[in-house]
Amino acid sequence: MQTVLENKVFLIKTLSANPNFILQYVQQDKIITHLDYINLKHSNHTPMNMIIDLLDTVMNRGDAPCCKFVDLLQREEIQENFPDLEKCFIPPPTSHNQDNPVEAASEVDDCYPVTRRPLGHCLIINNHTFEETSRLPNRRGTDADRDALTEVFERMHFIVEERRDLLSSHIQDTVIEFAMKDHSRMDVFVCCILSHGEKGVVLGTDGKSVAIRDLTQLISESLTLTGKPKVFFIQACQGNDLQRGVFMQDGFEDDGNEDNAKKANLTRVPLGADFLIGMATVESYRTFRHTTKGSIYIQELCKYLKDCCPKKEDILSILTKVNRSVSAQELNRHKQVPEPRYTLTKKLVLPMD
Repeated sequence: MQTVLENKVFLIKTLSANPNFILQYVQQDKIITHLDYINLKHSNHTPMNMIIDLLDTVMNRGDAPCCKFVDLLQREEIQENFPDLEKCFIPPPTSHNQDNPVEAASEVDDCYPVTRRPLGHCLIINNHTFEETSRLPNRRGTDADRDALTEVFERMHFIVEERRDLLSSHIQDTVIEFAMKDHSRMDVFVCCILSHGEKGVVLGTDGKSVAIRDLTQLISESLTLTGKPKVFFIQACQGNDLQRGVFMQDGFEDDGNEDNAKKANLTRVPLGADFLIGMATVESYRTFRHTTKGSIYIQELCKYLKDCCPKKEDILSILTKVNRSVSAQELNRHKQVPEPRYTLTKKLVLPMD
């Protein structure tokens, strides 16, 4: 990716001479998706803007597509049409001094790109009112979490959408809907789930479970999110312990029901590449939610995002601070420790005005 980035202006000027020619090869080599090709081919952009969008699309795919793109630009038939390209790919100097060899520049970027506006979609699934047959209490205070998340992610230039009181099947349908969106002109995807939960699952308003791993798998299948960070924040219990007072658990009582035992076996959330899942608590334990002020985890998360993002701190450093703050609190004589799980390959530094 570094090679493309360092030569971006030169490549724009050079490839703009015949953008349709290079576009055919980029599609043929499957460096971009068919949908990307259609969007670029049929846009009303000038040749220069078409190449700008093409380069941004390739870089947003990550290092592997960038390497394929660089290899493509060095092919003889490409350089015959763009002879100036040869200037970009003069072999790096080598050294015969084995004690001090000259190394090629690293292709590893330090941070994910976060320059697109809007930056991405932020989906908030906010379950407040549960069906009587579910035997689950309504989640008073959840709207305070919704409001805090909306404020933060709108300041980060996300398109924020709330989906409220979803049945288990509707949770999956909603995630499928967002997985099928065209994210090619965006850099990040965020999904926040506020609901009751059990080990490895969140619950719909019908009390039925949806495996978190199924939701992340749906998002991982989105081609236009390949190589981009996909972030989940999940405010839901991961155990069956009861909680009294104004702090209420996001789960239900362990009544020995066989269905609950089956849910308890869904304890792992396998992740694809470029995922971050911020869990409000570790497995087998409850989370705490104030009936008017919102949940401890989401409120502390939003507080530290607002404080640290303007300072250009990366998301994992911020989540470490959230862990420390939440775990230091005494919550009705109990404790809560959040748990980030991630397969990020670069630093994620989210922008905030």
